[in-house]
Amino acid sequence: MKTLMSVMLGVFAVSAMSAQAEQYQFVGTDESFETKLCVAVTSNQVATLQSMLQAKGERLSVVRSAVRCNELPIAEFAEQYGFMQAAQFLGAEKKDAIIAALAE
Repeated sequence: MKTLMSVMLGVFAVSAMSAQAEQYQFVGTDESFETKLCVAVTSNQVATLQSMLQAKGERLSVVRSAVRCNELPIAEFAEQYGFMQAAQFLGAEKKDAIIAALAE
């Protein structure tokens, strides 16, 4: 895996019935493993992410530091768009807890 690989996903807002409710459609721009991981995050299925990492032989720590989705670190991307199971698996909440502890 290339370190600091930047993966872009097209994000298209789809108008919903309510002005407050927004849905997004995430479309990969290529067929790379990193792009497939970003799209898999949007399924919010930890088992899918785990099986992809295992099949490719990638370590979670490498993915956390190297993969970017829409110019965001993968865990931050998951958290920003509300894919909380994926975000937790990727370590987003751990980072937030550390920052909160340091702020006290």
